[in-house]
Amino acid sequence: MHGLIAAAGLSTRLQDLGEKRNKVLLDLGGDTILGTILRNFQHGGVARTYVAVGFDAPAVRTFCAAAVPPAACILNPFYADSGILGSVWLARPHLDGVPFVFTTGDHYCALERSQTFLQDQPAADVLVDVEIKPCDDEDMKVFLNREGKLRTITKTFLRGPVLGEFTGAVRFSAEGSTSFFDALEKHVWQHGIQGYVADVLCAYHRKWELAFHLSNDHRRIEVDFPCDLARARDLYRTECAGLKRTG
Repeated sequence: MHGLIAAAGLSTRLQDLGEKRNKVLLDLGGDTILGTILRNFQHGGVARTYVAVGFDAPAVRTFCAAAVPPAACILNPFYADSGILGSVWLARPHLDGVPFVFTTGDHYCALERSQTFLQDQPAADVLVDVEIKPCDDEDMKVFLNREGKLRTITKTFLRGPVLGEFTGAVRFSAEGSTSFFDALEKHVWQHGIQGYVADVLCAYHRKWELAFHLSNDHRRIEVDFPCDLARARDLYRTECAGLKRTG
C-alpha cells in the first residue's frame, strides 16, 4: 500500500503561525504534524508515501527527504488556484490502480486510531474515515437519508441526520483507486479542478458503495486555527506519555 498526503495549501486561518511556514511543519512538542502522519503510515504498512507540496515547498521537501523512510514529493505549482483536487490529480500517475491511503496534511491523529482505521474492513474498495461528533460550519459533514444510507458529504448544513465529520482520510484498494480516479476525471470535465475530495467520493458513490470507518474516540484534530494547534499539542503529549508507560 502507498500513501498520499495533501500538504500544498496555504494556512491563512492560522494567522501569523502559518504566514511563512506550512502548517504541516508546525511543532507538536517533539514532532511535526507531517512527521506524525508519516509515522502512522510507516506503522500501518505503507511502503511508499507521496506528499503533494506547494506553499513553503522547499521546507516541506527538505523535511520529507530527511524522514525515515524518506517521502517523495509531488509539486503542485497551481495549489493557490486548484486546491486539493489539483494535488490529487497530479498524483494519479503514481497511484491509479495501486492500493493507497489518502489524508490531508493538517490533521493530527493518534497512532492507535490511525492503525484501527487502516486495518478496518480489509475487503472494502473505498473506506472513508468518519468521526461521530456534533458538527459545525467548518466540518465536512456526512449526511444520511431516511434509509440510513449516504446522502451526501458537504460543509453546507442540510436537513436530515448527520453521521459525523469526514476527517479527510480515505483508504483505497487497487480497484477502488482506479474507480476513484475515473470519478475524479469526470468531475474535472464537468466542474473543473475546484472542489473537495468529498465531492468525488459522492460521485463515486452514485455507482459503487462507500464503506465507513466510524470512530468516537476524538483522538484526532484538524489544525485550522491556533486553538486547534493547542489541542493537537495536548493530544500529542498525552499520546507520548501513554507510549512511555507501555514501552
